[in-house]
Amino acid sequence: MDSSKNGHDKEYAPVVRALVSVLHNLPPKIIAIDGRPGSGKTTLGRFLAWWFNVSLIETDLFLFEGEGRYRHRADEVARIIATRLQGNLPVIVEGVTVLRQLASMNVDAHFLIYVDNASAPKLRQEYETQFVEYEAKFSPRQRADFTLELDH
Repeated sequence: MDSSKNGHDKEYAPVVRALVSVLHNLPPKIIAIDGRPGSGKTTLGRFLAWWFNVSLIETDLFLFEGEGRYRHRADEVARIIATRLQGNLPVIVEGVTVLRQLASMNVDAHFLIYVDNASAPKLRQEYETQFVEYEAKFSPRQRADFTLELDH
């Protein structure tokens, strides 16, 4: 890798290596990035989208808070994913509870990256409870094809 491309090159090099064969010839696949809020999912997603020249869906842009819970406009995210896949192109989808979002659309990730950041901010109790429930049900860390460990 050309170390002059970006300040994250060395940090993200293992993820890039893991994705080279997955994204070879840019097949219509979903690459999902999961992790807790503030862990670095969006930064990683933007880097990978730039590196591989593919689209990134930042699902937090489709997020709204309702009834004290995170909710997403899944129909809009599903439409964008379908458009990319129908065009025979890969797409990176990142965000909090991304596996739940994909499951609500009856879509599976072809490759899952979990970002684990020891320095991620602590959540308010009501959201911490939601994430504990999400992690227990969907096991994103255990299901990940690749785990990126950060501490910043």
